[in-house]
Amino acid sequence: MKRRFTDVEAYQHADDEYFYRPLVAGEELFTYVAHVPAGGVMPPDAEEAKLFELSLFMVEGSLQAECGEEEIALSAGDALHIPRGTPFGVANRTQSPATFVLSFSPPPPNINLDSLKQEAIDKGRVVIDAPDVMGRVGDVGFPPNVSTNN
Repeated sequence: MKRRFTDVEAYQHADDEYFYRPLVAGEELFTYVAHVPAGGVMPPDAEEAKLFELSLFMVEGSLQAECGEEEIALSAGDALHIPRGTPFGVANRTQSPATFVLSFSPPPPNINLDSLKQEAIDKGRVVIDAPDVMGRVGDVGFPPNVSTNN
């Protein structure tokens, strides 16, 4: 299934300033683009860490990542492997938003791109319509120079 990034809504991850835009959900993986606004934080979750192995690729901006016991500075172009069982969180200590691609293996159970919006609403999370993402998270430059036409 093809999804156009510029058409995808953003969902608040939890009670935090971390928003994700789901792109791909399959039987063996799940991938989304995450935006962390200036000053935004997503704390590590030890329980969630038990479920997934993660692959992160920084697209723009800078973050401080907490990966297990290690603190890692990430900037555009950096890639990071997060082994299953390793609690992972991020903090944006800059004045600009940060964007990265995150892939999960295996995917969250029963993941369904069509039901994610309703799940976010049911949990009381913020849902941002695709055209309004920059207004909430800051001037996101990813992807650069992309038309909203299909």
